[in-house]
Amino acid sequence: MADLVESRLAEDPERIIVVDDVTRLSRRELRDSAIRLGSALVRRGLRQGAVVAFQLPNWSEACVISLACALYGFVLCPLLLMYRERELGFILSQTGCDALFIPGVFRNFDYHALLARTPLDGNSGIQVFRVRAGTAINPFEELIAERGDLIQPPRVDPASIKTITFTSGTTGRPKGVLHSHYTAHATIRRATAFWRLADVDRFLVPSPIGHIGGSIYAFEFPWFTGATTHLMETWDAGAAAALIDGERLTLCAGATPFLRGLLESARAAGSHLASLRRFICGGASVPVALVADAAHQFENAVVSRAYGSSEVPLVCPGIRTRGEARQGQVTDGEIAAELRIVDQAGQMLAPGSEGDIVVRSPGMLVGYLETEDEIGEFTEDDFFRTGDLGRVIGHRYLEITGRRKEIIIRLGENISPLEVENVLLQCEAIERVAIVGVPSPRTGERAVAFVTLKPGRSLTLAEMQAFLVSSGLARQKFPEELHVMDTLPTNSIGKVLKSELKLIAAGGQPAPAQR
Repeated sequence: MADLVESRLAEDPERIIVVDDVTRLSRRELRDSAIRLGSALVRRGLRQGAVVAFQLPNWSEACVISLACALYGFVLCPLLLMYRERELGFILSQTGCDALFIPGVFRNFDYHALLARTPLDGNSGIQVFRVRAGTAINPFEELIAERGDLIQPPRVDPASIKTITFTSGTTGRPKGVLHSHYTAHATIRRATAFWRLADVDRFLVPSPIGHIGGSIYAFEFPWFTGATTHLMETWDAGAAAALIDGERLTLCAGATPFLRGLLESARAAGSHLASLRRFICGGASVPVALVADAAHQFENAVVSRAYGSSEVPLVCPGIRTRGEARQGQVTDGEIAAELRIVDQAGQMLAPGSEGDIVVRSPGMLVGYLETEDEIGEFTEDDFFRTGDLGRVIGHRYLEITGRRKEIIIRLGENISPLEVENVLLQCEAIERVAIVGVPSPRTGERAVAFVTLKPGRSLTLAEMQAFLVSSGLARQKFPEELHVMDTLPTNSIGKVLKSELKLIAAGGQPAPAQR
């Protein structure tokens, strides 16, 4: 990264590469701030390998923190704003965090008070710095302005750990995913080539920078591609559409709710978002009709599904051109990693068969923070077991058909919730859907559907089942219960929290507006 930064500065030091709601940073300003921050942290005892975490909104200060970590060999640990005492305490203790950056109050929530309530299990030596917090103790701004000799960054081994990103795991606690400078570089190089990114591009980043998707777009792309990153502090679809038109933004990525909101806002404004040339939609249950409608409305954009994870961020980066629009709607994109479809014994299946997806890539994780989390996650030849089910289409594209851990087994038959969700998303009344399995003494498990409806529509269990009959879906796959809800519980990147829905289905908590 140090070599790349210097080469970019030699090209054009005054080029603006990071923009947020209040700040526009040039390459020189971002590099200089990172050097001042890194020097201040070294003076406070941090050395290569020290863990620096942040729990921040999409603010430009996080870009400074990230670059300082990359230059000085600190390990960056992005944290989602949604984390509270349980997750925060576990992660800060597990990583042995040395420094933490938090806001004072953001969206009426006091993060200083949160930290005071958080059990740290012996890691009480964390140095805490507050960002945009006015006169608070240890403000970020004072670190940047601090007098003292600037300390030149050391030579950083690119094979060393660059980031620890936490993801929910089957162990019931977050798992720390380790990426090196090499793996991050490999992911960006492949994405840059596939999406044909260049310094003329302007990337809108509404996804949280505490998540691997948002962090890569915000921290890495400006340096590797020369593009400009525009950070959105809080998602607002109308503001996003106006920003794309006003700033002539060219790229955006996000989960289904981001694409749906942007499409609706563009339609309401009578805009085709003419400057937008690509929208990458990740996450499960991306409706075919939504991708098709967005591609029609955004007349110059390649709109497609994509597939990746914290462990392997770029398995399928989407499609290359608008001419492949159909593949972008019905598959999860072109395969950009070494990928196999295998049975549960690990044996490769015939082309076109559905099975477990295992992948290997230069951009994949180097391991987990806790080595016990690696048990069973890799094949003998180092392919990563994604936990997803899928099939290869036309020897080139991947279709995700389900999640191994979410498979519902009813009367001995395997049911993929994703398959049924994708069918139900074609129902005119349904806006969003999620299907979960809960224990049943009669059948082993029963399938429960949770839906939100389009304005003015209604839906009963009988009507839903009649639609599934008309779709040709096998009757044994029909959900046996329906909950109509105002909203589905989601995390900050728009992923439905099925664990909460399972509690509702099992009677662990009341469901709002259910039938």
